[in-house]
Amino acid sequence: MDEFPFADRRNVLKALAAGSVVSLAGCGSSDNGDSDAGDDGIGDSNETDDDGMDNGGDQPPGADVLGGADDLQSEATVEALALDSDQGAGQNVFSPAVVWLEEGGTITWENASGSHSVTAYHPNNDRPNRVPTGVASFNSGVMSEGDTFEHTFEEPGVYNYYCTPHEGLGMVGLVVVSEATPGPGTEPPEDVESSSAADGLNQLLALAGIETEETTASYDWTEATWDSYWYSLYNMSTNIAMAGNGVPFPLNDQMENLRDQRMPAMLENAEAEQPPVNNPNLTFAPFTEGNPSFTQQPVLEDDSERPDASTLKWDTAKSSGVVSPSSIGWSHLKGITWAKNFERHFDLLPSDMAAQFRAQLLTTLAQVGIRAALLVGGSRGNGALTHENTWELLSQYRPAAGEIEDDTRRPHHHSAMLWFLSDVNSLAQNGWFGYVNPVPLIPKDADSDGVFDTPVGIQEITDGVARTTMGLFEPEDVAERESTRSVGEMLGAVGYYGPQAGDGEHLSSAVEYANGLAAVIEERLADDGRVENGAANQAATQGIVGQGLLWASQLDGVEHTEMAQRVVEYLLNELWDEEAQTFASGQDDDTYTISARDAGDITGGLNAADVVLGMDVKETYAKYFDGTINRGRLQRAERPPSRDEDAEHTLPLPPAAGGEHGQAAVYNAEIEYDTDSDEWTVTDERFDTEQSLYLANQEIWISQWGGEFYQGRGVPGENDTPG
Repeated sequence: MDEFPFADRRNVLKALAAGSVVSLAGCGSSDNGDSDAGDDGIGDSNETDDDGMDNGGDQPPGADVLGGADDLQSEATVEALALDSDQGAGQNVFSPAVVWLEEGGTITWENASGSHSVTAYHPNNDRPNRVPTGVASFNSGVMSEGDTFEHTFEEPGVYNYYCTPHEGLGMVGLVVVSEATPGPGTEPPEDVESSSAADGLNQLLALAGIETEETTASYDWTEATWDSYWYSLYNMSTNIAMAGNGVPFPLNDQMENLRDQRMPAMLENAEAEQPPVNNPNLTFAPFTEGNPSFTQQPVLEDDSERPDASTLKWDTAKSSGVVSPSSIGWSHLKGITWAKNFERHFDLLPSDMAAQFRAQLLTTLAQVGIRAALLVGGSRGNGALTHENTWELLSQYRPAAGEIEDDTRRPHHHSAMLWFLSDVNSLAQNGWFGYVNPVPLIPKDADSDGVFDTPVGIQEITDGVARTTMGLFEPEDVAERESTRSVGEMLGAVGYYGPQAGDGEHLSSAVEYANGLAAVIEERLADDGRVENGAANQAATQGIVGQGLLWASQLDGVEHTEMAQRVVEYLLNELWDEEAQTFASGQDDDTYTISARDAGDITGGLNAADVVLGMDVKETYAKYFDGTINRGRLQRAERPPSRDEDAEHTLPLPPAAGGEHGQAAVYNAEIEYDTDSDEWTVTDERFDTEQSLYLANQEIWISQWGGEFYQGRGVPGENDTPG
C-alpha cells in the first residue's frame, strides 16, 4: 500500500514559522506560501487595488488591508477561505487580514471553506488580553462552511483575534477601530504562546503601520505538540503503509474476499469513487522490528523535496518476521485514534484525500487486526496469538513459517492488547463511524470466529482479555515478572478498560485489580516520590506510573491522585536536566539512556500531569521534545520539514538521514546523552514497532489536538463518544 499522503501537508502546517503572514493549515500544498515579497513576508503595503484593499504586493489575499487611518469603514466583510492554486493552494486565511473600522462599525466574517473561528485575544477565551482595556471578548465558536459571524466594535483601539483550530499555524487577524491608540493590542505579542501566531501578529501590526518591538520566535508548547502530532503519524504510516515491515495476516482467501466486499462500502460511505491510496491492504500485521534503511535512492517529487512514497521501501530482509500482541495492539490503536478524530478533521485534509475513506480504512485495519490476532486459527491454524482456545496471549509468532517463537505470557503484551481492545470497544459501542456503516467485521454470530465455541463480538473479546489478564497476573506478579514500569502500564490499561466493561461484575473486578496494582506501587514508593524496582530509566518509570495511577483513578472506587502527584513531582523536580533539556535516566547518571518506550512513558506522565493534575508542564515538555527527540535524534528524520529551516534543531529529510539511500522518518530504538560532552548519540538504529507505536500513541494524546479537535487527551472515559 502506498504511504498515507497526510505527510504531504506537514511543511504547509508549519509554514508560518517560516514567516508567511497568512498561511494556515494547508490542504495538500507543499510550499510555504512564499512569493516575491520582501524578507518580512508582507510585501509592499503601498500597493492598493481599485476597491481600496491593499494587496500587499505579490502576497496572497490574506495579507490585504481594508481601509486605513483616513479611510475608516462603517462595515466590512472578512472571509475565511482556501486560496486558489495560483495563489498558493491549500493556504487558508482571513482576508482581508487587517480592517480599519469606524466606531460602531460592524464586521461580518464569512466562512468560505473549512472550519474556523473568530476569537478575540481575551482572558475569557483563555488567552492574554490583546483588545482595548475593559472591552468584552467575542468568540464565534468553530464555524462550518457557509456560516457567518457578526460583531460590532464600539470602542476605539486595536483588536487582535485568531482562529481557534489554527492559532498554532498563525491564522490571526487585526481590527483597528478609529485609530491605533496605545493599548494591549499594540504591544509586542510576546505574551502569545504560539510563536507562529506571535509572528503573524507582528507582521500584521507592521502592515497596519503600528510599530512594535521585534519578537523572537521560540520552540514552544504549540510547536512541540504539532511536531508530536506529525511524528506520531509518520511512525504509524511509514511502518504500516509503506515499509514492508509486516505481512498480510492471515494469509488466506477469506481476507481477499473481505477486502473486495468492504472496499465498495467504504467508498460509498466516503462519497469517493476510488481510494486515495493505491491497492490498499486491509489485512496488515506489523512485525516487531525492522531496519528503516531505504532499498533505493528516494525520488523527490518536486521543489517541495517530498520523497515519492513508492521509492521509500524498507529492506524487508532486515525485518524480524515476527508479530506480537504489542506490535499489533499499539499499531492499530494508533490507527483508530486517528479514525476517531477524522470525523472532525475533514476540513483540515486535502479534498482528494477522502478522509472518510481513511477513517473507514483504519477502523477496518483495527477490526482485521483483532480478527486475525485473536480469533482465527490460533496456534493450530494461521497465526492468531491466542493460546489454544483461551484469551491468554502468545508473546511472539512467525506467520510465514507458522511457528510460535515465544509462548510465554507477558504482562506488557496483555496490557497493550487490553488498552487497544478497550478503545476499539468504545468505537463499537458509542457510534463512531466505521463501526456503524459499513457493518462491523466482528459480529456476534455463530461460527464467526473459528476458534471459540461461544459466538463473540467486540464486547466479549474485550471482557475476555480483561478477565484473563486480571486472573493470569496477580498485581504483585506484574512487578516480579517485569517491573513496576509494567505495573504502571497495566494501571493505564485497566483505567481504559473500566468505562468499557461489559457489566458491573467486570467493572468491579477492574476496580479491585487497579487498587491491587496501586498497592504494589505504594509498597515500592520512597518518601520522596521515587518508585523503586522500575525500568533502567528512572524517568520512564516515574512517567508511566504517574499516568497509570491517574488513568485508573478516573474509575469510581479508585483514588490515587495524591500518590500520582508525588510520583510526577519527583520526575519534574529531581530528574529534569535543564541544561540538557531532557530527563535524567537516574539522579547520579553521567550518561542518560533513552529508548522510544522510555520517551513514551515520560510523555504519558507529562500529559496526565497537565490534563488531570493541572500542573504547569507545557514549557518543560516543549524543551524536552526539542532537546531529546529533535536534537537527540530519537526521531530519525522528518518528511517534509515541520519547522523553519533556521530552527535550532532541525531534522534531516529522509534521503539525507544516513545510510546508503537514506532512512525513514521514524523513531530510532535508543539514544544516549553524555553529560560531560553535552553530546547525543544514536545507540540503536532499529525501528522497534512495539516501542515506537507506543510512543506514537502517547504523542497523539499530548498533542495540541487535545484542544478543540482531539477527543479526550487519552483520558479514560473522556474520548468514548464522538464530539
